[in-house]
Amino acid sequence: MPTRISIVMPVYNAGQSLERALRSAVAQTYRDVEIVVVDDGSTDARTLAILEGASRRPGVTVHRTPNRGPSAARNLGVERAHGTYVLPLDADDYLDPAFLAKTAPILDRTPDVGIVHTWIGLIGGHHGTWHTGPFTLDALLVRCTIHVCSLYRRPVWDAVGGYDPRFVDTAEDWDFWLGAVSRGWKAECVPEVLAYYQRSPTSRERRAREPGTSARVMRTLVGKHRALYEAHLEDALAGLYEHLCETSLALERLYDRRAIRLALRLRGLLRRPTAA
Repeated sequence: MPTRISIVMPVYNAGQSLERALRSAVAQTYRDVEIVVVDDGSTDARTLAILEGASRRPGVTVHRTPNRGPSAARNLGVERAHGTYVLPLDADDYLDPAFLAKTAPILDRTPDVGIVHTWIGLIGGHHGTWHTGPFTLDALLVRCTIHVCSLYRRPVWDAVGGYDPRFVDTAEDWDFWLGAVSRGWKAECVPEVLAYYQRSPTSRERRAREPGTSARVMRTLVGKHRALYEAHLEDALAGLYEHLCETSLALERLYDRRAIRLALRLRGLLRRPTAA
């Protein structure tokens, strides 16, 4: 018998992208699925109309709450879900039809694995493929290494205590995975692009990269997991520095390309003030 899976979708003024996310959830080739949508106080007319239509679809339930942020909405969705496995799906992302068919069997046959993640296709304001992982404590102390859209056993959520509502701007998934790995949960990767992560001009993730916000989020994360960071201080700092160096080298290689140099030179010429 297939294992019942709950796709949990927090929604806040997602607009047209919500319909794409819902279609990708309904189109899963793995059939024993429920879709639990939590409307986090949306006010956008397009979003509300899509939610009204979704509430009439078989296998879809829609719950409405005042706006409290994605962590609280996702927690409510998991609380109302009936699945043995949980798949969080943000309303501006979407799934390959084979996502569950290729991830759920790993949890079925591997009892010591609690989480299955896949490679992620980057769309919208970023491009390429995110080769997720590794799911290790050393790596997760430095950065979030897997996407929020990863399939996990319900007891993972129970053990971690759900998503922390303090993380409103970003990093609720990073905090969740750090809590999971520190409690001994293991993950396995399916090395295929089976989910798509969109970054739009209004994405939370863009705002979260602003200097004041990113520093505040990191302070909250380190403060919550202070014992872990203190116990692994040298490894965490070394990993952060190494990641910074890798990013710098990638930028250097990018700017060293002839086409990029020409484009920058042209931009400089176009920006020169013209004589009166």
